[in-house]
Amino acid sequence: MVIFIFIFGYLLITLENYISVNKVIPSILMATICWSLIIFFNIPVYEYEFNQNLILKQDPKHLLLFHLGKASEIVFFLIGAMSIIAVIEKYSGFEALKELFRTNTKRKFLWIISIVSFLLSAIIDNLTATMVMISLLKKTIYNYKNRLYYLGSIIISANAGGVWSPIGDITTTMLWISNKVTTTHLIKRILFPSILCMVISTIIASYMPIFNGYIQIKKNNLSKDSINRGFFMLKIGFLLMLLVPIFKTVIGIPPYMGMMFSLGIMLFIASKKYKSKSILDDTLKKMDVSSLLFFLGILLSVSSLESMGKLYSLSHWINETVYTWKITTFLLGFISSIIDNVPLVAATIAMFSYPVNHELWHFIAYVSGTGGSIFIIGSAAGVAAMSMEKIDFFWYLKKISWIALIGYISGFIYLLIYSFFSL
Repeated sequence: MVIFIFIFGYLLITLENYISVNKVIPSILMATICWSLIIFFNIPVYEYEFNQNLILKQDPKHLLLFHLGKASEIVFFLIGAMSIIAVIEKYSGFEALKELFRTNTKRKFLWIISIVSFLLSAIIDNLTATMVMISLLKKTIYNYKNRLYYLGSIIISANAGGVWSPIGDITTTMLWISNKVTTTHLIKRILFPSILCMVISTIIASYMPIFNGYIQIKKNNLSKDSINRGFFMLKIGFLLMLLVPIFKTVIGIPPYMGMMFSLGIMLFIASKKYKSKSILDDTLKKMDVSSLLFFLGILLSVSSLESMGKLYSLSHWINETVYTWKITTFLLGFISSIIDNVPLVAATIAMFSYPVNHELWHFIAYVSGTGGSIFIIGSAAGVAAMSMEKIDFFWYLKKISWIALIGYISGFIYLLIYSFFSL
């Protein structure tokens, strides 16, 4: 019964755009119903030992509390990150980025927004980076048709940029917080294939006829003082977010604690430097609570199957059926282009027992992010762009998907070659 509820809820999430039901609703209902059934019918639940064997637990309520704690680590990490971004936005930090868009040719502009999207997503996550770039494009490019092609490149670059940073993509953050990857190994293994994915995709796109000729860019309406203030808050925010992985590596504190510390410093600077007493209220008003509830619902839903031992059994079946886990990860990349990669990675974390920094986790980090660019519905960045700019699914499939696919395969081939020679 629990498995049926999970499959049905997951189906409703994937069909969000067709049934007009926000994915948050089936997510939280799925989590509460699954765990209620386990508790009411006293279904046997298990917990992993350090040697990855299953041990029977007597009280499912205590196990639920344990999984709630694990899910809350990610939720509070996101609360801190979202709040810092809201403060930057309040002081026009992202608006100041328009100063970087100084060029008169379409092809150069394409490269600028691709590189900015790639770097921005590694710091503020790919979804936020995409939304920021869309907002800036609307104030920069007059022609809607031209803007759509630039948006395709932004989605690919933002997803590629998020996968190599522990704070750049929610799925990579999940792997990092779950202690499946460390910052240094993640960057070492994933940075180059991510760059390869972005660069090859942008090179291919740059030869499209739409990017021939010159471009007319709207001027920035901000005053010089506003631009200086925006850049200052942007630099402070980025610095504080980049300190979070350093805190974890050097001091050993959990990522959500580091992010909360950075948030406290950010709010203190904003309130003292700009005498803003309402900074906290303004920040909380911009909090994306729906995303937080969605992540919480998904993580608890997956944990219900994990606690029943179903994902443990599924991992054994996959290992016995598929020739190598490299094929499994490649296929997961294609699956992530169709369905949300958050539950996909959450299930993968629960299924496989490979040690920290095993190659599997680096492959998962890469495919779950870059694979989501193949179809516009495959990533949060793509869905956000689809909503904000009314991008047609079939237009993206015809014009952008093949470019994203080539970029995805390019980076994956590099990972395979690197893996072969590192044996």
